[in-house]
Amino acid sequence: MKIKLSLCFLCMLILGIIGCNLFNPTESVNIDYSDADALTYEGYKNFRDNNYPDAAYYFSKAIEADSSHSEAWYGLAKTKVNLKDINAFKLLKYINVDEKSALPIAAMDDATANKYQESVDAIQRFLSRFITLDTTGKLDGVITYDKVYKDVMMLDMFLFMLDLRKEMRHVEKCKEKDPATGLPKCSIGDIINGTSPENATNILKHVNGFAQTCANKPEVGSTALGVLMPGFGGFFSNEGKNTITSTACQLVADKTKPSDDPVENAKGLNVVSAVANTSPMGDEDGDGCMDEEILDDKDNDGDGEIDEDTRDLTSNIALDQAAMAKNAIWYKSSTMIVRSVSPNDKYYDVDIDMDGHKANSEEWDFAIADYNKREDYGDHRFKFALKIKFNPKGLSPSEFKRLKHDVAGDMYGTKYNLEYRKEHIGGCWVRYSESKFQEVLKDQRARYNK
Repeated sequence: MKIKLSLCFLCMLILGIIGCNLFNPTESVNIDYSDADALTYEGYKNFRDNNYPDAAYYFSKAIEADSSHSEAWYGLAKTKVNLKDINAFKLLKYINVDEKSALPIAAMDDATANKYQESVDAIQRFLSRFITLDTTGKLDGVITYDKVYKDVMMLDMFLFMLDLRKEMRHVEKCKEKDPATGLPKCSIGDIINGTSPENATNILKHVNGFAQTCANKPEVGSTALGVLMPGFGGFFSNEGKNTITSTACQLVADKTKPSDDPVENAKGLNVVSAVANTSPMGDEDGDGCMDEEILDDKDNDGDGEIDEDTRDLTSNIALDQAAMAKNAIWYKSSTMIVRSVSPNDKYYDVDIDMDGHKANSEEWDFAIADYNKREDYGDHRFKFALKIKFNPKGLSPSEFKRLKHDVAGDMYGTKYNLEYRKEHIGGCWVRYSESKFQEVLKDQRARYNK
């Protein structure tokens, strides 16, 4: 299975197939009269008459009378959507599917963006309360998480795009306008990769929310994969498709949890870049190698970290779908099983291990070809990693990790010069000349506008 995703296309696809429930104003609900039931009935009656302030009042009173009354919670959620004037079709029209555009909502004016940010945030916070109550057994189960999860995914996707839109003002390349479209010239990759770890929290929060919902309810995600990946939809049962989708989404969710640690946020942003096919093809973790990991929850370069400097998913990554489905169903484990990986056009010009040879087999072939043997030996390195050594000073794993990431943040090479990196980190640094070192630092500074 070859993974080729376009973020703009995926946004359009997700928003188009989810058939949101909260945005459907025509539902009728007949509820028997009793305390909370009567109040809820009055809420729905006012809702159908488009009298949203009164509807909100009655739904709120119903929740006060019985906090487990799921129909009142759901009615109040629908009412909040209408009070905030959030319409699925209005959101959809801002999704620009032209892949040459900087961002799907780049054309939205500031006032509209601010309005949507405030409104969608408020709705999402309310839905989070509803979901928490339902999944912890504190609601009556008449209306459940299943009723709203597609809406939650859509709202997280939209908030993610709004977060990227905010970051555009900090990216130098986005200040240039395309004369033909009037839109900023920067790409989605420029925005994600130009986001500092300190500003990453919101982006990671909404990507993580989307991925976690997909992992718990993979039906929408598997539909998207069925469209994007020929053969995926026809060969596997729904159970198998959902299992594979859930595994992939859970992996992304695990890797994108917001953190107070800027280093962990940087790693999370790297995973977002990989999923959005915008990996920066640089040294993100301070070991001198370029995009040396693949997103498989394994240590591919032998430096003791996992998925910290990932290649984007347009690389030709072949998954063993049947084995993944079997593992999840029979052994109750979720594992990304990668059979093989090879470069696409983007990576033919990248020297991953800095040995002077671009896109050679050592950078893309596993040292142990068979996945089961890799598991047996606990060795998922690529061939190039057999020829490099890390941590020549014997630091503890935590100390070495911190040093690597400190080095990654030294974009002028003044704190850690090339000789220091060779002596204390090893890795791919030992293959650098001084001129190549300065060239890489210059590229890194340009990306972060430093």
